[in-house]
Amino acid sequence: MAEPVATRAGVTRDTARNQILLDHPDALAVTALRTRSLHAREVLVEAAWPGHSAEEVDAWAQEVCRAGAPGRAALPDGADAFHLGQLARVLALQTPDPADVARGRAILEALARAGRLDDLHPQAVLVLLHLRCLEGDGAGCAELLDHPSVPADVAAAVRADLARPDGGAAWLALVDAALHSEALAPLRLDPTLGGTAFDRLTTDPLPRADHDGDPLVTVAVSAYRPGPPLLTAVRSLLAQTWQHLEILVVDDASGPEAEAWLQRAEALDPRVRVIRQRTNGGTYRARNTALAQARGTYFTTLDSDDWLHPQSVATLVAQLEDDPTLLAARGLGARVDEGLGLVRLGYRHRAVAAPTLLFRVARVLGRVGFLDPTRKGADTEYARRIEAAFGAGSVVTVDECLLLLRSGQTLSSDEFSRMWRHGARHQYKGLYTPWHEEIAAGATPYLDPEGPRAFPEPRRWRKAHDPGPPPPAHLDLVLGGDWRRYGGPQRSMIEELRAAREAGLRVGILHLEALRFATTKDLPLCAPVVDLVRRGEVEWVQLDDDVEVDVLMVRYPLVLQHPPSVPSGRALRPRHLLVMANQAPLEPDGTDQRYVVADVTARARELFGTEPVWVPQGPVLRQVLLQQDPGLALTPWDNPGLIDVDEWHVRDDRPPGAGGAPVVVGRYSRDHPLKFPPTHADLLAAYDIGPGYVVRLMGARATWKRLCREAGLREDTRPPREWEMLRVGSVDPRELLAGLDVFLYQDHPGRHEAFGRVLLEAAASGVLVVAHPKHRPVFGDVLDYALPEESRAVIESYVRDPARYAARVAQVQDLVRERYGHASFVARLRQLGVSDGAGGAAAGR
Repeated sequence: MAEPVATRAGVTRDTARNQILLDHPDALAVTALRTRSLHAREVLVEAAWPGHSAEEVDAWAQEVCRAGAPGRAALPDGADAFHLGQLARVLALQTPDPADVARGRAILEALARAGRLDDLHPQAVLVLLHLRCLEGDGAGCAELLDHPSVPADVAAAVRADLARPDGGAAWLALVDAALHSEALAPLRLDPTLGGTAFDRLTTDPLPRADHDGDPLVTVAVSAYRPGPPLLTAVRSLLAQTWQHLEILVVDDASGPEAEAWLQRAEALDPRVRVIRQRTNGGTYRARNTALAQARGTYFTTLDSDDWLHPQSVATLVAQLEDDPTLLAARGLGARVDEGLGLVRLGYRHRAVAAPTLLFRVARVLGRVGFLDPTRKGADTEYARRIEAAFGAGSVVTVDECLLLLRSGQTLSSDEFSRMWRHGARHQYKGLYTPWHEEIAAGATPYLDPEGPRAFPEPRRWRKAHDPGPPPPAHLDLVLGGDWRRYGGPQRSMIEELRAAREAGLRVGILHLEALRFATTKDLPLCAPVVDLVRRGEVEWVQLDDDVEVDVLMVRYPLVLQHPPSVPSGRALRPRHLLVMANQAPLEPDGTDQRYVVADVTARARELFGTEPVWVPQGPVLRQVLLQQDPGLALTPWDNPGLIDVDEWHVRDDRPPGAGGAPVVVGRYSRDHPLKFPPTHADLLAAYDIGPGYVVRLMGARATWKRLCREAGLREDTRPPREWEMLRVGSVDPRELLAGLDVFLYQDHPGRHEAFGRVLLEAAASGVLVVAHPKHRPVFGDVLDYALPEESRAVIESYVRDPARYAARVAQVQDLVRERYGHASFVARLRQLGVSDGAGGAAAGR
């Protein structure tokens, strides 16, 4: 009988039915938006209308929309309203392509005509409301403004934008109502000022505070090539009710063309002083310049094209004056266009505004130091560093919209869209967060902007003239994969990074998400690889970084089945692209289809512009890959896992059962059907060894309950008395192995296991390893083998003969050193023409 072949339809079906997605129905759309994976739409379509195509969904939506007046149009047979809304939401938000946005709106309009809006995710309803508003569809908006999925502030913003064509007092009142509470003076437009509505913003005259005795507030206004908006920003500061201000306009080496605007800003008021920097260093270096010269008790900032409400400084100062325990306060902001339009597709218009942070200079500067002199994101980092240093609650957020940010091309606009942020943003947060955790535990929080960095910054944010050595423009090896978990694949990749570094190679990592593990959370990378990056041993590169790469090896083909799109349109271009197959495309019976070999090949080529070559992790996978695609380009060598025996040898040389102690048998793995025998009887046959033994199973709790249920037993049936059931991750694997005499790994005989990292770790640890015979083609004479019912006999044959046990353990460790050591991996890289590592050795010192 022919071997089953994975198909795109099968992969799409099985991904859509994955338990993770079934348990978290919003995860698929959020992940598609977070990764900007256009190929993820295949799974969204399958979830929305199983067995049908995107073209069929579009045809249904267009037919319903052409039908005229809204009626009770029916959904297609088998379609799911919620997931149709999720598909529409992704189409509308994922890219700025007008055709996709139109397709998304058509589906949402069809769902509305079918009377199914109540079935949708609230974000899908919000998207439809925004689309109608942006098209000026007042009647359509009116149908949704009172929908329970539409928050009051969203409805208020839509009402304001729909009234904007009138441009009168009623419209401005609606804008103000959408932005501010009654505690703040309402907005007005100053007819004596030129420019757009944004540039004419003001309020009615407000009583100014008598600043005699009031604390001085320093406001830093960083500017680069400013124009008229600089005057708008400075005027908004001069209009503050808190008058005791020092306004430092720091020009970031704009050049002579900016001089006229700087002089005009300085001439507005004696409290304005311009500081001219000779070298462009970015917003946060400019703010640090102002902070170093600040005379104020308090310090805050304003970007040179934004507008601050006249009561903002007073509002924030009052928070700190009223509560001496607070170190900083900030408010909300709204990004608006030149005509004060509030609606941005998919967004709530008000959010915490990092630039509004106002803090006590003496206490904060003395302890946490300056802003990180990177190019982006440092204001958020600074606020979080203050909280880490002084404790939770030291920074308060005022629920008032104090800042209006001008829409358009900004420092951040090219790195954000709805539910997406450039990987460099994720990288920056992922690297400063561990530092903040150390600060909270007692490490020094002080940042000297001219000293060594506390953590690396993203490559793309550095400029050639920035202080410090630039990152290398060439990397010998980059390992790509999903780095969030810390399981077998990640441990194997980290071992490969170590091997390459020991050989003096420059190495990096690339993070790619697997849609199969979709989540609504933007999770950090696993701690061990973050530690390597923080120490400067490994560089974290982004898809569109400008860096030459000799070898890019992407482990886990699933990350290339639904790859991300590249923000700049051009990804890394490695000289060699290796697709490391560490999991089979499907199971032997054709179930659980994970990826299509031909799809991964084509999509890898499309993404990286390089012809990929596949690398099997072992002989079983080599055979499976060739069954899927007989013409597949494969390396002549397999790439099994690597391990350092000296590091993993944790068990002493005690005989099993010494001194009458029970013999300890154990195992660890993730709690998944692939990793365990298929039935309750098989599990007992393998691990119910009886008196004289203790059996430690880490990662088997859910499996035990599942197998009991499938066997017709109660889920709360107790396991044998000799068993110790440990939660996944409750004990470090090496600690667990150190306490074992035998590692017994019985898993599902009908499922593909590409390699079995835990078997290698156990073999290196000094423990006798017994595995199911299915692993013999991969490990050969490195392991002992037994069927479940044979396990006890094999184990007892060693327990009765301690000398034989000791000799076998020593033999296994020698074999592991020989076959799975670091040198073999580096030798394969050398065969591809990777450099001799002289430069890498220097870089690694």
